[in-house]
Amino acid sequence: MAFSVLLLASLLATAARAADRSAQGKAILQEHCARCHAIESVGSSPLASAPPMRYIYGRYATRELQEELSEGMVSKHKAMPQMSFSDEDVASILAYLYDLSRGK
Repeated sequence: MAFSVLLLASLLATAARAADRSAQGKAILQEHCARCHAIESVGSSPLASAPPMRYIYGRYATRELQEELSEGMVSKHKAMPQMSFSDEDVASILAYLYDLSRGK
């Protein structure tokens, strides 16, 4: 019985950390990307040529997207600034994009 309670508490704590990480990822995208890209599960991007972030996740292998975010996204569009994110920010962004891909 005690093991079950500990396991449940551990699972709940893990789920809470994952939700916090995803929320942080959304905040990062809101600050750096939402001017041009849609960052929600529905809706069009403010800049018509900028794909919604929910589609970005599906266009890249996770490892490739992780590298692009860490090293600086390179775009064919001159108006898109090149930006790079810390490893922690990348993990948060990927957590949020993963949640979007699952319809959360």
